[in-house]
Amino acid sequence: MAVAVVAAAVAALIITLHLNTADATAGTNPGGTATASAAAPPPSLPPLTDPEPGPLPLHVDGKLLVNSAGTSVVLHGADMSGTEFVCAQNWSNDPFGGQPEDDPATFAAMKSWGIDVVRIPLNEDCWLGINGVRIGGTAYRQPVIELVRNLEADGFYVILDLSWSAPGTQRALSANAAPDEDHSPAFWSSVAATFKHDPGVLFDLYNEPYFYWIAPGGPDEWTCLWQGCTLTQYVTTAYPTTARADWKTAGFTQLTADVRDAGAPNVIMVAGVDWAETLGGGWLEHAPTDPNTVASWHSYPTTECGDPTCWDSMIAPIAAKYPVIIGETGDSAAGPVTYMNRLLPWADSHGIGYLAWTWNAWGHPDYDLVTSMTAGTPTAGEGAYYRKHLLSLG
Repeated sequence: MAVAVVAAAVAALIITLHLNTADATAGTNPGGTATASAAAPPPSLPPLTDPEPGPLPLHVDGKLLVNSAGTSVVLHGADMSGTEFVCAQNWSNDPFGGQPEDDPATFAAMKSWGIDVVRIPLNEDCWLGINGVRIGGTAYRQPVIELVRNLEADGFYVILDLSWSAPGTQRALSANAAPDEDHSPAFWSSVAATFKHDPGVLFDLYNEPYFYWIAPGGPDEWTCLWQGCTLTQYVTTAYPTTARADWKTAGFTQLTADVRDAGAPNVIMVAGVDWAETLGGGWLEHAPTDPNTVASWHSYPTTECGDPTCWDSMIAPIAAKYPVIIGETGDSAAGPVTYMNRLLPWADSHGIGYLAWTWNAWGHPDYDLVTSMTAGTPTAGEGAYYRKHLLSLG
């Protein structure tokens, strides 16, 4: 969703002075067409066969997310940004950009709030080690794997989200409209193979799909979402810097098959359209046939579906049939909250889990949860409310 992209992008803009201006045009040929990457597929890391002790495995049972003991689980957590952009912007050798993401003190602070799940956004080029990223392949994957295992060892569930992508030889420097046929299937095949023995990890197939640039004569956006289609523009750097080129998206049906073909039974999260804000008007009509899938929804006060009337008509019918997780939410205000205090109680009453954006101390109180990642000091608006609400759940 736009707010989430801005949140990551604003933080990224603090350091984009490190970027070479050539990055804005990297990956296009002289004719302006996205070109397929010439990079050879990187060797895979050995799959995890002995995940660290962690929370009980999850699976979908009808409209519920259930653990291996048969207990219904409603997840409550936080997003933790950095791994989607630092690795590709080539200004640091640390995939966390110096943030204490994989730090026991950060984990302890999260636990003190009542958080039980952490969502980690990823970059496909960095995971695959292609398109000129400084931190790529094993140098990127190994710290991510260690972060996941350390979180799980401390009792957290983990959501891995494909957040930044780009077709062809364009470096993935922003949130593109959809997963791409060039690299996203390889990304999910590799991620799935790595974590297939670890059912405490959920796979969020794509962060925030949107379909502004469907090629003339192409299908509707829901068909694009599930089956893939041709788009005529892609994002190069910070949205809305785009390049004109025809490129193929990868549909969720294909990516689900890639995950399952890799032998991974993990729970899959599937977003809607309009930056994951819209589930109504197509999600149920194109409902996944995979039995271990949940609906992923992003909800902010700037969205069109930002009131209980819309939630009742659009989200509640889906939650009556499938588990729903709000992968991102926030209040977008530095002062007293006016949105989360309506959304979260409504979600609780419908058995819907949620994660707030974001557990990063970027100095933006309108969408940061904390002023210190390791101390867990809440921001005055969103952070203070979210902490209080989570602790009230008991």
